[in-house]
Amino acid sequence: MWRRLLFLAILCVAAPALASEAHGGGGNPALGAVVKILNLVAFFGILIYIMARPLRGFFEKHTEGIRSSIDDSRTKEREAVDLEAQARALAATVDAEVEALRARFAADRERVKTELQTSTTKALARLRTDHERSLRQLEDSFRRDLMAHALHAAQAEAVRSLKTDLTPADRARFLETVTAGGEGA
Repeated sequence: MWRRLLFLAILCVAAPALASEAHGGGGNPALGAVVKILNLVAFFGILIYIMARPLRGFFEKHTEGIRSSIDDSRTKEREAVDLEAQARALAATVDAEVEALRARFAADRERVKTELQTSTTKALARLRTDHERSLRQLEDSFRRDLMAHALHAAQAEAVRSLKTDLTPADRARFLETVTAGGEGA
């Protein structure tokens, strides 16, 4: 409302000045300067009146765009700070997890090493026991075979000796001894 009144007041003041300019004016140069100033003020007043709304809309949109850009920048800055904090926390967590994994792997390595040593020791003891048992069995088998072979050789030698080395009188005594021992037994 006050704009319209201001516009009308400027037109009312500027109209006589425009009219006096059109006729060549009086002769007072100060009045001519005042009229020119009033004309300039009237021109800018009308220009402002005509352009005020579009300029205000433009500047409001421009100001709003700047505000939204500033708000977006602040939001992105906060997000970047949050992401940086998360990344630092994650890096610290990753370092801690790596150290935990190294400790666990070292413990697992020692456990596996101990288990392998224990199982190897047990396996070696079992193999040694099995080997000793096999050796004893082979030794017993060789002993039996050797005894059987020695007995067979002694028997063959005894038969050969009986047939060739003994006289008929020695054979008769031997047979008496064997038959007498067999009946008494």
